[in-house]
Amino acid sequence: MIKSEGAIPLYHFDTLGRASNLAHFITTRTGGVSLPPYNSLNLGLHTNDNSDQVLANRSLLAEATGIAKENFLYASQVHSGDVKIIDSMAIENGILSQNPRTDATITNLPGICLIVMVADCVPVLLFDPVKRVIAVIHAGWRGTVHQIASITVRTMAEHFGCDPADIISGIGPSIGPCCYEVGEDVRDFVSQSFGTTEGYLIRKNVSPKPYFDLWYANHKQLTDNGLKSENIETSEICTQCHSDIFFSSRASGGVTGRFAAGICIKQV
Repeated sequence: MIKSEGAIPLYHFDTLGRASNLAHFITTRTGGVSLPPYNSLNLGLHTNDNSDQVLANRSLLAEATGIAKENFLYASQVHSGDVKIIDSMAIENGILSQNPRTDATITNLPGICLIVMVADCVPVLLFDPVKRVIAVIHAGWRGTVHQIASITVRTMAEHFGCDPADIISGIGPSIGPCCYEVGEDVRDFVSQSFGTTEGYLIRKNVSPKPYFDLWYANHKQLTDNGLKSENIETSEICTQCHSDIFFSSRASGGVTGRFAAGICIKQV
């Protein structure tokens, strides 16, 4: 990943950055106006932060990216396997201001910026440069075991005719296998979803509990559904290890803000 400096620092994937007709970004927790413990670029209105400050942060992000703030689609994420297609009818029906309950969105409409907000969960960005289709995924452990990445790729193929071999992807900062200790209940869900825990869960001497490798789990869903491994860039930045840069629910005891991953087809 590449970090661009400025009033609002933004990270960009090398793979997606090579597409001239695409804008994308990963925000950090700096450059905004929110006060501790949400300092400072908290973009999540569902937190207990001051809503005026969150809206001010969203305006700052729009200015920094050059994307009209009314074209940002902030979904209400529910840790599911639900995927929504954002088409012209959805836009006409006001979906941009409705905060739809979903954890992944897909569109081929230029100018619409698809957003997910995270604070340890995995943000995944997808772009098919042939069909000109984008998608964004919020994959916490529940979304991951619901195989939301698989569902999103299949939806892109079925609805837009995308060839998964053409899709390029970025797996953003999230809690890493170094830190993501989970309970045996999660182990059971992993085993049921993937038919094995090998590769997904890691045992360490420091704890009797397993550690979930969300990066591996989402990367494998993408490749299992036809993406080329060389077209997938994983940041491998752990948000708990780097909670000074990114919001981390684990590192903060659950009281924290949200950073964002966004993707948008540029308007000609």
